[in-house]
Amino acid sequence: MVHLIASLPDIGLTAAIPPDSITDRETGDDGLSWMRLENGVNLVGNLVDDRPVGLLLPLDDAWPVRLAAADRLYRQLIERDSDPPITPHRRERLKRALRTIDGRQSGASYRAIATAFFGADRVAAEPWKTSSLKAQVARLATYGRMMIDRGYRQLLQGKGR
Repeated sequence: MVHLIASLPDIGLTAAIPPDSITDRETGDDGLSWMRLENGVNLVGNLVDDRPVGLLLPLDDAWPVRLAAADRLYRQLIERDSDPPITPHRRERLKRALRTIDGRQSGASYRAIATAFFGADRVAAEPWKTSSLKAQVARLATYGRMMIDRGYRQLLQGKGR
């Protein structure tokens, strides 16, 4: 999610979100707009429309990271040419790790989580005590806990792709 500044006044800027890239759009009674773009980017802001919009980048210690993220967003929205910030494989592993943590917090066992991910037949195919699937779910739980505790910052900084 990226928070946008309300539409900019006409100061000669021409870069706007291409209308054909918007797949879904909604505006609330409070004027807050939400858009989903075809490349998977979600935008939220006040009065998001076809006029140029702006980003607010605080001048802080994370300036280089914020600037790089703004540049990636520009390339995705306007030029439509940008590499995803993380690989599809890494994204899938992250989703599974976070789902594992959600499952554990809801009381699910490693075996129940493995069954949800890999199916009951595959889980039953080998002894659970020494199962490679059990070890994989345990590693996902460790990775998910690390991402929740501190790893998400690395993603935000563009590290550890």
